[in-house]
Amino acid sequence: MTLKNLFFDLDGTILESSRGILNSFRYTFDEMGHPQLSDAELNTFIGPPLEATFATLANGDDAWAEKAIVTYRKYYAAKGMLEAEPYDGILEMLEELQHFDYNLFIATSKKEDVAQNMLAGLKLSQHFKGIFGNTPQAHSKTLVLKKSLDLSQSTPNTSAMIGDREYDIIGGQENKVAKTIGVLWGFGNETELKNAGSDILIAHPQQLLEIIR
Repeated sequence: MTLKNLFFDLDGTILESSRGILNSFRYTFDEMGHPQLSDAELNTFIGPPLEATFATLANGDDAWAEKAIVTYRKYYAAKGMLEAEPYDGILEMLEELQHFDYNLFIATSKKEDVAQNMLAGLKLSQHFKGIFGNTPQAHSKTLVLKKSLDLSQSTPNTSAMIGDREYDIIGGQENKVAKTIGVLWGFGNETELKNAGSDILIAHPQQLLEIIR
């Protein structure tokens, strides 16, 4: 069956948002008395849900992890989310996909209202028929994508999940979408995406329209 519904990850796929994310982690570590980590270590935190990242750092201290998440989100909402911009070629890709009547959605591990506010601030909201993200009921990529499919009334066999990290690919597989598409311009890499079982890899936004048509 032909692909009709395209679900995009946000950070590392639509937006180059690393500066704001890394600054948010640095601020949180200062506030929480946690040793600062290298940029290479911090880059591995871009993509996974905050719950998973801070649970790992907390060493079993759930209260610490919860407070760290609140601290991170406070800074990110005030400053971090403004430090982002679309990757080169993204706007043209979105416009072309809309021209060919694809239904475009965001399915992100970022907090849902933050993702919506971020895209509105960058004047990108109009490209998407739905912006779905992390909520208390849906905090993993698999659950976010399931919610996205359900609320948009999209059938998995006409849908694709597009993202830069293994979580995007695994989320797509666990929801049985027709295609999982890994992008190589984000925060993951070819090895990670291949190991996760991505159906297709693309190196530039323009390739997306070429491969799905």
